Amino acid sequence: MINVANSIILSFSAEVNAAIIACIASVIAAFISIYQTVISRRDNKKNITRVDLLQSKQIFETKLDEFFIPLRHHLENSKTLFKILKKGKPATFRTLTHLLNKKQIYPDTNQKLKLNKNDISLIKAIIKIGKKIEQLIHDKSYLIGDDTEFVKEYIPRPGYDNLPYEQDMTLLSLLASHLVTIRMAFNDDLSGQRNNFEGFVFPNEINVRVNEKIIELETKISSIEAQILKLNK
Repeated sequence: MINVANSIILSFSAEVNAAIIACIASVIAAFISIYQTVISRRDNKKNITRVDLLQSKQIFETKLDEFFIPLRHHLENSKTLFKILKKGKPATFRTLTHLLNKKQIYPDTNQKLKLNKNDISLIKAIIKIGKKIEQLIHDKSYLIGDDTEFVKEYIPRPGYDNLPYEQDMTLLSLLASHLVTIRMAFNDDLSGQRNNFEGFVFPNEINVRVNEKIIELETKISSIEAQILKLNK
């Protein structure tokens, strides 16, 4: 009887142990499954975030490479040529208004100004750059999107509000209008009526705002690269 009892007990213990082992295995399998699900979801979330970041980075890089950096290059070239052109001329000299009225008397010198051969060559070079800017605006200005600096009415900041810029225009439309009118004035397609065109002189602030936009975009790209690097760890 004792042997039978011991046999029953051993058999029962084996069944219990097997059940416990099976239960433990089941729990471990469940934990592994949950862990794998959590890891998978986390990785999927990381991948989605990474894709979103890469897309944003590409948008910012396209804005930089295809519009703002070329625009800055042209603007800086034009600015340099204008500095050369303005040397030795009255402080109130403006290329556009002078071309509209070549016989005007400048108040700071009380004299007329006659452009020489070098002046004409410089203006031709400025106009040539202006055509490149016009083409760039025509082809790539859609990259700006809804950027308030360039698509809303231009309001000059202090230090740039000393000229009577035309109202209800964006900074880019004011620039484009200046480029067209100065070319027409140089070709004698426009003359006189200076007061009607004074608001279309070159908007000097555009150089500042374009540089600011480039710095802003470069900062955003650097921030995205740091976030991507963190995701990859």
